[in-house]
Amino acid sequence: MMKNKLSILILAITLATALYACKRDFLDIKPQGALDEATLSSEKGVNRVLLGAYAMLDGHDGGLNLGGEWGSSGSNFLFGSIGGAEANKGSDPTDQAPNMTPVQRHEASATLAALNDRWKALYEGVKRTNTTLQLLEKVELSADAQKNITGQARFLRAWYHFQLRITYGKVPYLDEKIDADLASGAIEGVSNETDIYPLILGDAKFAYENLPALQDAVGRANKWAAGALYGKILMFTKDYATAKTVLNDVVTNGTNPLGVKYGLNANFDDNFNVDFDNSKESVLAFQSSAQDNAGARNGNWGDALNTPASEGGGGFFTPTYYFANHFKTNAAGLPVSNPQNNEVYDPYGQAGFTQYSGNIDPRLDWTIGREGVPFHDWGTYSNSWVRDKSAGPYASKKGMIRESQVGAAHDASIWFSSGGVSLNMNLIRFSDVMLLLAEAEVEAGSITNALGLINQIRNRAANGRKVPSTAGVVPFVQPYTAFASQAEARTAVRLERTLELGMEGHRFFDLVRWGIATTEMNAYYNYEKVFPYQVLLKQPTPASYGGAAKDYYPVPQEQIDLSKGFIKP
Repeated sequence: MMKNKLSILILAITLATALYACKRDFLDIKPQGALDEATLSSEKGVNRVLLGAYAMLDGHDGGLNLGGEWGSSGSNFLFGSIGGAEANKGSDPTDQAPNMTPVQRHEASATLAALNDRWKALYEGVKRTNTTLQLLEKVELSADAQKNITGQARFLRAWYHFQLRITYGKVPYLDEKIDADLASGAIEGVSNETDIYPLILGDAKFAYENLPALQDAVGRANKWAAGALYGKILMFTKDYATAKTVLNDVVTNGTNPLGVKYGLNANFDDNFNVDFDNSKESVLAFQSSAQDNAGARNGNWGDALNTPASEGGGGFFTPTYYFANHFKTNAAGLPVSNPQNNEVYDPYGQAGFTQYSGNIDPRLDWTIGREGVPFHDWGTYSNSWVRDKSAGPYASKKGMIRESQVGAAHDASIWFSSGGVSLNMNLIRFSDVMLLLAEAEVEAGSITNALGLINQIRNRAANGRKVPSTAGVVPFVQPYTAFASQAEARTAVRLERTLELGMEGHRFFDLVRWGIATTEMNAYYNYEKVFPYQVLLKQPTPASYGGAAKDYYPVPQEQIDLSKGFIKP
């Protein structure tokens, strides 16, 4: 699914998928229109509907009647990063407060609109994969073509269900037969009281075992993308032995759909640069496009609005002190043991806090905009760029395009001035896969193997391009020499995921699967809420994480009400 294919077809696809839409209320989304079955009952037609299933990877669609589309974003910036202590809501205290503040405080209720938006977007993706498979039954294709399309559809179905499972915990699983039975009235609904992980794993495993290594476009899922997803889901189910085998296969043999061997880019920041979209490090990405006559709906716009607040951006998604502090390094270039102290990169007028003067992991300044440091080619970042002091001093950087790219990569044909951009939305990067494998090696007791994988990523950070830093702060990171124990290795790989993948929507879901969400979130709240700027975590009462009951977000009340009793809280 190359960018030009997606941008040409996405609007027609949105109409096409209405043919086989689930008719039960709890998944009902009104179609914009419909194409006749004869038009779609061909290899070309099935592929168009399949592309429509890919199009939901970003979580946005103009026909879903989503409230603000912040919650539905495929990057999980709200539920994974803001909900995972990496970022504040940003902007001013009231802007998008009903959608975002309860997530940052982990006080979200079942009536939160953003949660309902995410549910609808993900089940729209499921519906489109099932539509593809239903149409496929009516088309005569070669065995290889049949298997390829089936594999891609089941890969996407696994992805959407996986996102549902890690977000809500209790969700229904829908395959093409269940979808058809719902549409015909043969069944009234589907329960959410059975764990769907085995069914998700079945889809991902099928895709891994049946998809070809090569595809006709870089954005399509192939065997190795499916292996990465399969391995990731296995890690969430704690099947470390199987995950190690699968992930090792991907790391050792994996290529992108055009046959390019997976690997780390020379520079960390290349992963967040339009000019390097679909690099050798990209395993799964939403293929964003701009200026394609789609009203910016194919652009990457839901996270931080893609340009600095000083240049018209919305000012949301501002990194926390707690997250930023993780990038401090010691004289040996290794993470400091107790980073959460009163030395910060930008005291921001906060009483009792002083300017940090020491080493940093260079990934800090490709992840976070901070005072006195160049912000791509937009100029030297100043905390005066933030829209409101309560947002904190920092800016998200990974989702921001360069000023020099605005002419070609920016699309302002939507209601806000910063519009959408053609920067791809990273969903799985190769470094993510490597760190999952390192984690599986740790759990298997193979800490030497884990050390090698982690150090490849740290060496990239050490040797890659660096942002000129402020006086007294030196970009310096080094590999580990050894791990003294399994516990030390486990701590290291978990921290490395924060440093490497921060602000990419992974953090909260990692904390939950590691069983440390309560400890980590309360450490964040206790540290962060002492800052005078931090209004949202202090008012009306100090935020606290309510234990394992908060490890999943509530099932949307609207879906419970529409389900005729099949979906439970």
